[in-house]
Amino acid sequence: MASTTYEKIKATCELPSPTGVALQILELTQDENTDADQLASVVESDPAISARLLKLVNSPLAGMSRQVVSVQRATALLGTRTISSLALSFSLVSNHQKGRCIGFDYELFWSESLGCAVAARHLANRLKTFAPDEAFTCGLLSQIGRLALATAYPDTYASILDTFAGAVAAASGGDRRRIGDVEREVLGIDHDLLAAEMMTDWHLPAIFCEAVRRQSASVESTEEEDSRTGLVARVLHLSGAIALVLTQPTIYRDTLSTMTCVANELGISPGVHQDMFNAIGQEWQEAGTILAVRTLRVPPLAELYSRAQERRISLQGEDLACEQTVCRENLHVRG
Repeated sequence: MASTTYEKIKATCELPSPTGVALQILELTQDENTDADQLASVVESDPAISARLLKLVNSPLAGMSRQVVSVQRATALLGTRTISSLALSFSLVSNHQKGRCIGFDYELFWSESLGCAVAARHLANRLKTFAPDEAFTCGLLSQIGRLALATAYPDTYASILDTFAGAVAAASGGDRRRIGDVEREVLGIDHDLLAAEMMTDWHLPAIFCEAVRRQSASVESTEEEDSRTGLVARVLHLSGAIALVLTQPTIYRDTLSTMTCVANELGISPGVHQDMFNAIGQEWQEAGTILAVRTLRVPPLAELYSRAQERRISLQGEDLACEQTVCRENLHVRG
């Protein structure tokens, strides 16, 4: 059941959402009676989505042995899950490249989200517990709550971001729990819960919605950690850490160490993780050309370790508590 705060935001604010043909595709792919011809007909009605679909099927990501020139053929080869992921991704990315929230880096947001999506797909392929294309969508949307808060409350969220800039940047492994505390106090909801509510509204699988809600929380028990939802949440946590390494201009050793430790907790050895990270970096760039998202050339993980700076300046203990107090005093708390 959706929270009261979410219903209020929906009623009064314009939230990011798939539109037009992308929304039709999303609805069709959730219907078990939809066939490939129906889906192809809808895809063909949008030249931009059709072009990206053909670009995807002919890219190294798809691994096809011969060129595909037909949307109908591409739809049949890629399957409904991939088509749904592409349409949802393209719709959201293309319609939210900029906004009114000063201090929210829209370009960096999509770059990081794409990195998280590609990493989640790789991890799903390795762990064999959920569909890689669904993992890609889940990874892409896992931080959509941040974009939603920047869209719904541009001025207030800009103030939160400004006050917490140091703390968020310093959070090892992309830990945003601290800013989430202030989001809940000031706005009545945090970005993880908001993302989960939005995904539920789009009728995405419940396991992914719940995993997104729990992705920043500490695992409370072995049973929860070993559950399928808990596993997806841990995959999202690792994917987010990988995405930060892909996108941040300065890399610190503790960020790399955290990423490697989370991978180890998922049973991924350092050697396998290194190979996986390098493959993710390459695929991230290829996916960026398809979705028109900025990416960078990422050195191999071993080289990143040799380049990484020793320590980052972080806000902890009394300094962080003081920073949070200043933030709350300077923001309008919404009831």
